[in-house]
Amino acid sequence: MTDLALHPVSRRESFVDALPVITGYFVVSFVFGVMCINAGLPLWLPVAMCVFVYAGAAQFAALALITSGAPLLTIALSTLLINSRHMLMAMYMAKQSDGLGISRSQKLMYAFGLTDESFALHSQRLQAGKYTPPGYLLQFNTWCHASWIAGALLGAVASDALSRFSAFKLDYALTAMMIFVLVSLCNSRPKLIVALVVIAATCLLNALYPSPLNVFVATAVGCGVGLCLKKNT
Repeated sequence: MTDLALHPVSRRESFVDALPVITGYFVVSFVFGVMCINAGLPLWLPVAMCVFVYAGAAQFAALALITSGAPLLTIALSTLLINSRHMLMAMYMAKQSDGLGISRSQKLMYAFGLTDESFALHSQRLQAGKYTPPGYLLQFNTWCHASWIAGALLGAVASDALSRFSAFKLDYALTAMMIFVLVSLCNSRPKLIVALVVIAATCLLNALYPSPLNVFVATAVGCGVGLCLKKNT
């Protein structure tokens, strides 16, 4: 259980499971790389951000702030706020993975590569009690992170030849990927109810008062509904 080495079947399984995420990440990071070069930033910057930051929403927000000349402190605080949810996700996954024989160093590596998509898929897998060695989790994250870096690098290199490419709003791929993950997780009546409540709450809040914080409020409402449903069952 503690061995990081994976059986070939497990390695193929992690790649197949990660394939939808890999595809979406590659397209989104490709656009990110193009946008960085078109904004006059050096080639190494989008690649470095994908290696060390590895957060889609935070990277696009940081790019907008950098190009607008925002102070470094503003950029740092903004990205910290956007990524604050990762602390809760990492805490949850650390608790859920205690019985997997995962070491402290492996937990740290996993936490670094944890994203919204990997959290959704892995928490569902662990909740279902499916056999999940530490190597599977780390390999899954490695595939996804590698595609994120490769997309940014190719996008940055190809930006001159594709100067008009960024006009095509291909960042829809991230939204499409999240919809795929949501649909795949709604495999029971309570989960479907929670998803519909969050969607309805988000639409209602945006209709009343558009704000980036609406998604957090809607998520809190969904969590409350989920707890109520869990207690009733």
